[in-house]
Amino acid sequence: MIAKTLHFRNGKLTETRFPYDSSLLILHVRGGTMRRYVIIGCNQTGAGPEEVGRAQIPADAVAGALPGLKAELGAQELVYLATCHRTEFYLAYDGPLCPGRLLMALSSALPRLTGGTSSLPALEKCLAEHEQNASRHLFRVTAALDSLMPGDNQILGQVKGAFRLASDLGVAGSRLSALFTQAFRAAKRVRTETGLSRHPVSLLSLAERRLGRRLAAAAGPVAVVGAGSMAGLAVELVRKLDPARGIVVFNRGRDRGEALAARCGGTFRPLESLRASGDGFAAVITAASSPVPLIDPGLAALLAPTFLLDLGMPPNLAPGCGRADGIEHVDQVALRLEAETNRSARHAEIAQAEAIIEEQLRELAYEVMEVELSPVARHLVAAFRELARNEMTRMMDGGYDVPPERLDEAVDRLSQRLVRVPLRGLREVAWQHSPDVLSIFLAAVEK
Repeated sequence: MIAKTLHFRNGKLTETRFPYDSSLLILHVRGGTMRRYVIIGCNQTGAGPEEVGRAQIPADAVAGALPGLKAELGAQELVYLATCHRTEFYLAYDGPLCPGRLLMALSSALPRLTGGTSSLPALEKCLAEHEQNASRHLFRVTAALDSLMPGDNQILGQVKGAFRLASDLGVAGSRLSALFTQAFRAAKRVRTETGLSRHPVSLLSLAERRLGRRLAAAAGPVAVVGAGSMAGLAVELVRKLDPARGIVVFNRGRDRGEALAARCGGTFRPLESLRASGDGFAAVITAASSPVPLIDPGLAALLAPTFLLDLGMPPNLAPGCGRADGIEHVDQVALRLEAETNRSARHAEIAQAEAIIEEQLRELAYEVMEVELSPVARHLVAAFRELARNEMTRMMDGGYDVPPERLDEAVDRLSQRLVRVPLRGLREVAWQHSPDVLSIFLAAVEK
């Protein structure tokens, strides 16, 4: 038999057909509603870097925005994932569902809950998937198969951090825990059973070789523009390449800038002082979250000769900076080209990793089905226990003298044994056809 699901990607509503045994994440529960996983948001597949960046919630507003966003979307649970190349919201959602309508609700709620700071790109550039497609997407993201470079060592930690934050805020619970736990298992298997992660392939790792060559050739300090998570990774990279190198952190906010400078043993300066600095920086790494470029061609000329490494999202360097004399410029476009070259060399390993993802999806489907099976098991045990007690009590009336506690033990053992056969059959029928049979069976048992 063939099942189908509708999903919304890049502005188009499409239909996917598949055998029933691969649609097990479409799990019905009592009352006619459906248990569903949903993902909405945007990423590098359909939107540009600036658009992905504009969709992200400011770090200091996340804790206040997520509970309100969960309520606005009508979701039971929510996890928010923001990285350099994706702004995605994972939902556990009950009730009639149209992913496109949820995406429109997110587009409306996001600016309102962030005071206009965050906004989605045009809906045709966004992503909206549900059920197995949503689960597969998360598994591929967590296993670094949907990254700029497959095998990215950072993404697993970022996904774990996103789930931990959602749990701490009380917006994620047991349903998304089951989904994310399986995603972490899939990522671990991909890491250990394939060669995708044997060599560093993260965004910073792609830049490491070029930055290392520059630091080996130039003796000046390194300027880091920004004080967020990417800037923190940048100073760690500098320390890894040259533990004694001087680091100057430039940032608009003093508190966060001074904290990062103290963490790396560097010094802090206000961002506006970068133009007047005469330190002769060996490298300038930009890693700030800013809607407008922070370095223009004029400032780039003042900083020359130097190595400009732009890790900002959106880009922190204005067009034309790389054309200034004495400037070596590396941005995410160049890194993406390098990543695509490496991607083709990993085709066989990616195919193996994709097979692991499909195996873990089946495991998730089976795990969630077992949750759906548990109320059926409870009702069957209760029904068998009542039948067993009645029959054994009738036997006792014939002259058998059995202590009450022994009778209870015998009834429990008998009911547990009796329930195994129908549960085995129900599990197989639900697996081969549809979990719908569990709801039908439970309704019949309760009559």
